[in-house]
Amino acid sequence: MPEPVDQVPARTRGGIVGGACALTGITAHAAAQGMLPSTSTLLIAMAVAVAIGAIVTATPRLPGFAALLLGQGAVHLLLVLLSGHHHDLFAPSMAVTHILGTAAALVAIAALEALVSTVRDVVVLVVALLTYRGMRRSTTRPQIVRIVGAPVVHLHLGAVGLRGPPAL
Repeated sequence: MPEPVDQVPARTRGGIVGGACALTGITAHAAAQGMLPSTSTLLIAMAVAVAIGAIVTATPRLPGFAALLLGQGAVHLLLVLLSGHHHDLFAPSMAVTHILGTAAALVAIAALEALVSTVRDVVVLVVALLTYRGMRRSTTRPQIVRIVGAPVVHLHLGAVGLRGPPAL
């Protein structure tokens, strides 16, 4: 089954979300605790991020916000348990930094997916215009279709579409 034209492929989206979970989770944890975890703990956190990315790849309709919350929670729990600082499990500073990390990751992912989609559309348009050789079999020229709105926002916040209420 081919990928939808207006969305980033699921594998790319899974990799972006998994990487963002690891990067923002570790950064938020280090900012709240004041130190970076050990190398072995970082490697285990990266493995968790890969698992989150695989989950996002397997379920492309999963909203990005939910995946980021799951990833932040998993990375936080893992870092607290492996670092031995169990008193930091419910610290307010940890909660605030992880929430800010989730928001920053959501904005970065939405911007990156919009950029990837735009670059892909430009490449397709340039290739279509460069390979157009006049009227061969068809009398139509490649059409430029502008998409109004940001489908990335609907994908990350879990909207089901733009369908209105049923007509009376």
